[in-house]
Amino acid sequence: MGIEDYLQSARYRRRLALDYRFLFPNLMDPDELALANLTREQLESAYEIRLHQIETYNGKDRKAAEEQRSRLNASLQHLIAFADERDAMVRRIGADPLATEETPDHSEFKSVFLTNHRRVRLVAVGGGKGGIGKSLVAANLAIALATMGKTVVAIDMDLGGADLHLALGLRSLPRSLNDFLERKYENLEEVRLQTAYRNLSIIATDSSRLGVANIKHAHKEKVLRHLAKLDCDIVIADLGAEVSFNVLDIFLAADHRYVVTSTEPTSVLEAYGLVKLSLFRKIRHFAGELIPPSSPLGEQMADFLFEREDGETNGKPHTVWQLVDLIAQTDPEVHRKLLKMIWNYHVDLVINMSDREKDWAIAQTMTRLCQDNLAINVEHSYLVPWDQRVRDCARLLLPVVIQASSSAASRALIQMATEAAFLGGSKEEIGKKINAIAPAVKERVKKMSEMSALGRPGQPVDKIVSLAEQDKPSRLREFLAKEIHLRRQ
Repeated sequence: MGIEDYLQSARYRRRLALDYRFLFPNLMDPDELALANLTREQLESAYEIRLHQIETYNGKDRKAAEEQRSRLNASLQHLIAFADERDAMVRRIGADPLATEETPDHSEFKSVFLTNHRRVRLVAVGGGKGGIGKSLVAANLAIALATMGKTVVAIDMDLGGADLHLALGLRSLPRSLNDFLERKYENLEEVRLQTAYRNLSIIATDSSRLGVANIKHAHKEKVLRHLAKLDCDIVIADLGAEVSFNVLDIFLAADHRYVVTSTEPTSVLEAYGLVKLSLFRKIRHFAGELIPPSSPLGEQMADFLFEREDGETNGKPHTVWQLVDLIAQTDPEVHRKLLKMIWNYHVDLVINMSDREKDWAIAQTMTRLCQDNLAINVEHSYLVPWDQRVRDCARLLLPVVIQASSSAASRALIQMATEAAFLGGSKEEIGKKINAIAPAVKERVKKMSEMSALGRPGQPVDKIVSLAEQDKPSRLREFLAKEIHLRRQ
């Protein structure tokens, strides 16, 4: 396996890209120039850095550390063998077959729908089914990342069933995403609400308003444009339990994607559906730009993406691999661009409410389906154990990483945050930081639950007037006081 396989085999290029991304997690998938300049010294240096990260992140979890070390060793040996064969071919033919004139730019992350460069990293948390814990994952992930020192904005894009603000301890919404869409505010910065957690704010949604779940395409594009302008490091989007175009487009626009599922077969099926349909929508946008719809290839792609059946199966693609091979026979340049686009599609799987170790088989099944049918790979899989304390915390409007930071569910969520941010802190260190802030956060959430309204974005919690401190009691409080007085007589 080497240069010739790279030039002729899509599967081999995919494998090489996965090894490269595992060794260089902060870079995008490699192009020909990156592979042409790859040296043994760079690989060995990156190996040492990644080995230190793995040992730091996993802490006392020896099993997870051993699995990642094994994969890291395999990736290193594969890339070294590739680089050695490339150098041998250069000496033999006097030229590098991978050399190009283009210079890759790894300094910015590009989105499918946002063409401008942006500093903000968008993280999407989705799942095709309701009640599986998407808001739980989004809220706890946001808190963990904020505790690490990142400036985080959580946005509730579950427009028909918005409840992310409750998971973060907010009961009232003086401003919301609805007001921005209705042009009451000019930008998203004005509707940001400060939470009880340092470095974490939220753009909440009021789903009780009629028609809020049915936003227009222009509104979705407007939200995406303004998300890129937010003054923060990370935006975490909690998506709705559906596969509408609005949900798929925001999911595709993200730099990092989590697909949440429970252990129920229906939930797993809907999770696979989200991955599949989002990839198909991405391919559809790609085809619309490079392949004429009326051409034979354009018609075959449309039949594949919309799964049209006409009784004939000869020569028609049924998997993304077959579609890629079909395009390779017709247009090599489009084939190369399609492969690069597919390689940039990354997803992580979160199996929530797991009650047994055997549930890892769900992750293996999902990975195999994605590899065989969609030509993509599930980057990471996480198992969040079932824990009654998670529901107890939800009743208190406190995330589990704050109220029960030593629980198995909390440890799993913290591990997700450490691996997503590629920071130099272990699970134990982050857990200690969360434990340190937990008492103060609980007091703030308790006080915020008594607030009559939230002030301006960024207003300190201790300056917000509570109901008990207001000069004039509310009508409801006045009425209840009179009723209690009458009943006591």
